[in-house]
Amino acid sequence: MHIRPRSHDDLQQLVEVLRRTHDQDGYPAHWPNDPASWLTPPGHLGAWTAWSPEAVVVGQVGLAAPHADAGPLVTRLVVHPDHRGRGIADALLATAESAAAAAAAAAAAAGASADAVGGAPVLRLDVTEETPSAWRLYERRGWRLTHRAPADWAKPDGTVPTMRWYEKHLV
Repeated sequence: MHIRPRSHDDLQQLVEVLRRTHDQDGYPAHWPNDPASWLTPPGHLGAWTAWSPEAVVVGQVGLAAPHADAGPLVTRLVVHPDHRGRGIADALLATAESAAAAAAAAAAAAGASADAVGGAPVLRLDVTEETPSAWRLYERRGWRLTHRAPADWAKPDGTVPTMRWYEKHLV
């Protein structure tokens, strides 16, 4: 597996990965009108793709800061169902964590303030309660559950999932 910064040329294959994930797992809960744009949410800071040895895109992760006064969020972490169990999500998450830590260090060196608790930059993410394989990955990687709350959206059947919010202090 190889991970590199996402390029525009990756989006077509990523939409196929997203479609397969949506069909199998229901993520995202609502299929977006423009899935390529959905992969680049508001406040997009960067994204990375994972490639199989056969040169096929098998996943991605992104970082976004949707609000100017909030720190970065891990977003749009997706791995093709046929390629799970190979450490791809773990490697993508590690890449996003490293990029966020490097950006925070660069901002600190430039004198900019960073979203921090106790002096360490903080990265956040959310995940539905009903995806234990995802939140177990985060917990194995040292993410701390901060709270649970109902989502501000509903699934196609009208149910409102419970979200788990995590944070990780980057050093």
